[in-house]
Amino acid sequence: MYLRPTLSDRKGWALFTSTPRGFNYFEKLFRRGADPDYPDWESWQFPSTLSPYFLDDLDELRKTLTDETVRQEVLAEFTSFAGKVYPFNRFQQIKNDLRYDPSLPTYIGIDFGYRACHANILQVKHNTDGLATVFQIDEVAMKNTKTEDFAKKIKSLGYTFNGMYCDPAGAGVSIQSGVSDIYVFKQQNMLLKYKKDTTTRNVVAGVGHVRRWFEDANGDPHFFVAPKCVESIQSYENYRYPEHREEQQLKEMPLKDGRFDHAADALRFALVNLFPMRSRMAGVIDYV
Repeated sequence: MYLRPTLSDRKGWALFTSTPRGFNYFEKLFRRGADPDYPDWESWQFPSTLSPYFLDDLDELRKTLTDETVRQEVLAEFTSFAGKVYPFNRFQQIKNDLRYDPSLPTYIGIDFGYRACHANILQVKHNTDGLATVFQIDEVAMKNTKTEDFAKKIKSLGYTFNGMYCDPAGAGVSIQSGVSDIYVFKQQNMLLKYKKDTTTRNVVAGVGHVRRWFEDANGDPHFFVAPKCVESIQSYENYRYPEHREEQQLKEMPLKDGRFDHAADALRFALVNLFPMRSRMAGVIDYV
């Protein structure tokens, strides 16, 4: 509507550059370069590794980023995000001998909700290189529960938390109680933290950030779960993107079904606070 008229009077040209982001409108424009119906269009695709200014170690990037991230952000490939949100492998990531380790710091991620509330208890092992290893040792999954009872249940577990993280929406005042969920926890001497910046609160970006712990570009997991966390395991295995129809654009927002999203959300709230995302984001993943 706007660009074509500005070019037509002088027979000008335009150059559109972008990093791929799924199969969106930019991808459709890119395909015109090979379409005989659009003889005025040309397209080029260059991975960052061809640039003399690319000084990063691709093998090292594969240890800390997901395969989709490397292919999209470094290799300039169009990739889709469909099916399961997290590549959870129960045979690799469920550890029967996983127990509380007093030598490791302990954290909790919390997702509020009266119909269903969820909390993930995590321990973190920092490594000298690559991603930290995250262990989920316990969970609290409750339904049709008041926030006060939810808080008391978490407190009764007896863990000493180095950090407690929650949904920023928990700062809002509840219609039923007249106070916020975070305030209810504060009354139980539990201080909940959360980040309010737009990058951290972006669900799509947060999901891409968390996926790295499930599987890096080399196919190695950095997140492990105790078998007692039954609700969480079901969530990780069933958390999905909406079904895609051929005539529709791919949606990168996971399905919020009220059943399998709570544990996944609780995990995301914890990891985006423990391992902050960079401010420059490319929608679904970290911008390298």
